[in-house]
Amino acid sequence: MINSICGRCNQLVKGPASKCPCKKKNPKKKSKEERERNKVITSYKWGKFRKQIIERDEEHCQRCFIKYDYNETANLVVHHIKPRLKSLELIFEATNCVTLCRLCNTQLGTKEELDFIFEAKELDVEYSL
Repeated sequence: MINSICGRCNQLVKGPASKCPCKKKNPKKKSKEERERNKVITSYKWGKFRKQIIERDEEHCQRCFIKYDYNETANLVVHHIKPRLKSLELIFEATNCVTLCRLCNTQLGTKEELDFIFEAKELDVEYSL
């Protein structure tokens, strides 16, 4: 019998890696509410909104610029100040969003406040759910 290494958990498996016990565990199913939230952020409307927020924030990470005096323009994401998981109604609220790089977004996580001073401006176009 050939042994292999599971690509998911890196454990030695007797036989093919597809037989690893870690792959048999069912991941926790997402709730209907969570699936609906995820649909929103993959929509065409979200794409347009995201682009406008990044343009409003001059296409750079606001945290790097304000807090560290560094102009990061790569890997930009739109961060919700009040997390979208808790405040679904604020997903398309421009004053609840700020442009961050992936690193800053990860560091802030789901904290409900920023660790730098930022005043978000409204957009010319309004979006809703």
